Amino acid sequence: MSFTAIHIQEFPIAAWQRSFPELRSRRCVVVGGIPPQEKVVSLCRRAKAAGVEHGMSRVQAEAGSAAVFRSRDAEEEKAAFAMAVEVAERFSPRVEVIASPHNNYAEAHLPAAVLLIDSSGTGTLFGSIESYTQRLYRELRAAGFPVGIGAAPNAEAALLHARSTEKVVCTNRNSVRGRLARLPVSLLPCDARTQAVLRRWGIRTLGELAALPETALISRLGQQGRRLQLLARGEADHLLVPEEAEFTLSETVALDTPLELLDSLLFVLSPMLEAILLKAMEHAYALRSVRLTLALERAEPHSIEVRPATPTQNREILLKLLNLELQAHPPQSGIVSVTLEAEPTQPQTAQRGLFQAQFPEPDKLELLLARLRSIAGEHNVGSPKLQNRHGEDAFTMVPFRPSLQAAPEKEPLPSRLALRMFRPPQSVRVTCWSDQPRVMFWQGARLVLSMCAGPWHASGNWWNGEAWDHDLWDVVISQPVQALRLRQEHTSKAWSVVGMYD
Repeated sequence: MSFTAIHIQEFPIAAWQRSFPELRSRRCVVVGGIPPQEKVVSLCRRAKAAGVEHGMSRVQAEAGSAAVFRSRDAEEEKAAFAMAVEVAERFSPRVEVIASPHNNYAEAHLPAAVLLIDSSGTGTLFGSIESYTQRLYRELRAAGFPVGIGAAPNAEAALLHARSTEKVVCTNRNSVRGRLARLPVSLLPCDARTQAVLRRWGIRTLGELAALPETALISRLGQQGRRLQLLARGEADHLLVPEEAEFTLSETVALDTPLELLDSLLFVLSPMLEAILLKAMEHAYALRSVRLTLALERAEPHSIEVRPATPTQNREILLKLLNLELQAHPPQSGIVSVTLEAEPTQPQTAQRGLFQAQFPEPDKLELLLARLRSIAGEHNVGSPKLQNRHGEDAFTMVPFRPSLQAAPEKEPLPSRLALRMFRPPQSVRVTCWSDQPRVMFWQGARLVLSMCAGPWHASGNWWNGEAWDHDLWDVVISQPVQALRLRQEHTSKAWSVVGMYD
C-alpha cells in the first residue's frame, strides 16, 4: 500500500490569496463572527510575524499591525476546496477528505484542508512515488495552493509528513520511522492537556515518544497514549474512506423563445432524455422515474412525473409516457425553461422458465397502462389492494407493479363457490314470511326461494359520514337453481341483489 497526504495550512487565507494573487506579499488576516465581536480565524505568515494570533479579536489584531482584514467567505473556501479535490482526483480516484470547509476543518484548532490519497497502483501512469508526488505538488502550486505533501506506506505517517513540510516528503518502509522520529510532538492530533503532559515529561520529538515503555505510557495516558505512540512509530492503522461523488441525472435547457406546441417540446425533450439515459447506462442503471418541470411564462412552474411499472432504459417508451402525461395535464402558458430529472435504480432482470405463462414485455405493458389511464381515468387503472375493513368493495387502486420472480408453487386448494358481485347492486322486491325472505320479484319474474341463511348484520364508517348499515342473506332459487346474496338496508328497508355464487 502507498498513501499520499495533502496539507494546505491556513486554508481561508489560501482561498483568498488564490483569488487575489497580488495579496500574497501583504499581511492578510481573515476574521469570523458577528461585528464588533469578530475574531481572527486565519492569518498568513507575515501577519503572524507581526504579532497577530489565532483567536485574537479584530480590535487587538488591528492595533500595531498594518494588515489587510477580511470577513470569512464560506462559499469562496468551498469553491477553492472543490478545485483542490479536482486536482487530487486527477492522480487517483480514491481520495478521502480529512478536513475541509464542509466539515469545519474537522474541528481542528487551525483551519487546514487535508486530503488523503490512495496512490497504490499508480506507477504505470506516473512512475515512481517521488515523481508522482512532485507532479502532484506542481499541479497544486499551479492552482494557487501553498501545500505540503507527504508520501508513506502508512496513511497516518503520510499525514504527519504533510503537516511537517511545505514541500514534498517521501518515505518507504525502511525510512518512515527514522523520518518521523525527528518531528515535534506538537504535530500529533491530541488535546492541549496531553501536549502539556508530554512537555512536562520532556518529550519533544516523536522519536522520544516512540521510545517510551508502552505499559507505563498506557498506565498514565490510557489508550490515547498507545494510539499516540503507534502514530509516532508509523504503525497506526487508518481505514481510507474515499469520497463518493454524488450521482445525479438532471438536464436543463433554457429556451430563447417561449414554446407553446407540444410537438416542439417533445423535440427538446428527446435529446435531453437521451443524454440522461447514456449517463445512467454508463453506470449500469435503469430509470425508475422521470420528472419534468416546465418554467412557464407568467405562471407557476408545471411538473409531471412518469413512473414505469419496471425500470427501463428505453428512450422511446419514456418519451411516449411523457407525451401521454402532457396530453392529460398540459401546461397553461408558454414554456421558457425545461428541466428533466430521473431517479436511477438497478435494472430488473429475470430468466423465466419454458413452461411458465407468457409475460408481456414491461415496456409495452407500461405503454398500454398509460393509454388505459388516459381513457379510463388516472384512478381507474392499476392493481386492487384490499383495505383493513369489513365493507363490501373495500379496496383501493394502487399502481401496477408486476413481479418478474416466478410464483412459488402452492398446494391446490379445494374447490369452493365464488361470489360474483353486481356493480351496481340490482334492486329487487322481496316478500318475507316469519322474518325470512320467501319470494322475490327480480328481472320481471316471480322467484320462489327454497333455502335462505342469515341475516348477518354489517355496519361501518359511522365516524366519517359514509356510514353503511345493512343485513345480508344467502338464498337459493328453486327454478332455475341459483344462489344469490341479498342485502336489506336498515334505514330504507330496501332490498337488492349484490351478487351471485358461481
